[in-house]
Amino acid sequence: MANPTPGRRLTLSPIGFDIVLALSQVIDGLRLADIAHVIGSPISSAQTALRILVANDIAQRLAKDPPRYRLAPAHPARSELISLAAVLPEAPHAIGVALRANPAIGYAAVDAEGFLVSERTDASKDSLDVLDRTLGMISGARADAPEVTRVPEAELERHLKVAVGLRARVRRAVTIKGVPPASAGGMQAGGQRAVI
Repeated sequence: MANPTPGRRLTLSPIGFDIVLALSQVIDGLRLADIAHVIGSPISSAQTALRILVANDIAQRLAKDPPRYRLAPAHPARSELISLAAVLPEAPHAIGVALRANPAIGYAAVDAEGFLVSERTDASKDSLDVLDRTLGMISGARADAPEVTRVPEAELERHLKVAVGLRARVRRAVTIKGVPPASAGGMQAGGQRAVI
């Protein structure tokens, strides 16, 4: 891993902060293509920002094929960088990045009421704890942060079968991760994706 040039200042772009936030949600790291998808940026832009993070020992390239990247666990400013990445952008944007990156989330959608999220049945406690902390940081820093309604996968399926209002909400919401539950009915596979 290259060390930064002595005296050179670290400059992080909004994409760099988005990458920090995305990587904070995963333990095993993310591939470059996944990072670009999660943050809604072209691969070339994500690669440029990632190169700066790696050069400054903020992120690490893991020796896997294909390579994966993670936040450096021992970086002295790790917690502060994650906090900045969570609270600097508009709250809906930061929430969207965290939900797309976090492996505990199987489906997420957004509408005027906020975010509707289903948590995977096999979600690890660690992934859920990281998401709890991130959403807490965002809502604690932004009074206008949208509501995030989190429901276990099986429970969401059950509610959609009996709650007409919830089915209508899922149909009109913009899918940002996963596929709308089958019991929502009337949705195209994959739904509509927003860049937030």
